[in-house]
Amino acid sequence: MPGSTSLHIELTLSVLAFALWSSLWPRAAIKGRLEPKLGFRAYRIFYNIGTIALFCTSFAFLAQHSDQTPRLWDLRGYPWFRPLIYFIEGLGVFFLSASVQLGLSFWGLADPPPDRGLQTGGFYKITRHPLYWSVFCLLFGHLLVFGSTLALLYFVLMELYNVVGVIAFENRALAARFGRALDDFHRQSSTIPFWSLIRGRVSLGRNDLPRFAIAGSVVFTFLVAWLHDLVLVRLMHELPTLASLGGALP
Repeated sequence: MPGSTSLHIELTLSVLAFALWSSLWPRAAIKGRLEPKLGFRAYRIFYNIGTIALFCTSFAFLAQHSDQTPRLWDLRGYPWFRPLIYFIEGLGVFFLSASVQLGLSFWGLADPPPDRGLQTGGFYKITRHPLYWSVFCLLFGHLLVFGSTLALLYFVLMELYNVVGVIAFENRALAARFGRALDDFHRQSSTIPFWSLIRGRVSLGRNDLPRFAIAGSVVFTFLVAWLHDLVLVRLMHELPTLASLGGALP
């Protein structure tokens, strides 16, 4: 398709901007200088707003221009496809609920507790990286829906950043901070979701997963599924029309 190459390049640059922002500000050399001046909350909110904004910008670009690039598959006519997508996306929202376990300080809305240690309970018994699996599920579901070369590129770039982020940054920082405790946690846990539970290395207690978080995940998933088709998809299809109308106005 004419112009599809430029769309792939623009999307790549958008993902690189997201990756640069989200990996730059947590670095000790920058965070150690700026966070004491701005305060923990302001610095965290500043970081989160930029990260969310850049992620939404890149995803909006994908949603708007996916149909303008070659389609690799189209599974939307199969009766099993919609339930499969809801399951994958629902699993992504479930893992996203791990942010509740991290507390309001994760969003910069409260100061971190002074005695916070290594996260080993709750969602972290299911997988070492629940938030990364959340991103994987949410992006993989949309990859299956869009089925375009642009969607495949977006998924690959984002997951490369996820994997590199875990190996190069997160695990290194955790090892320096927690040492042997991290090694013990890795022996008991698994990166693959639910694998440590299946093998009996860990077990979930009654209070490991907050009920309101799980119930909220279910409600939020169905709400987003309804609004996704009602609002987002319609809006993305109308944006080019609105842009052309805007250009014709005096």
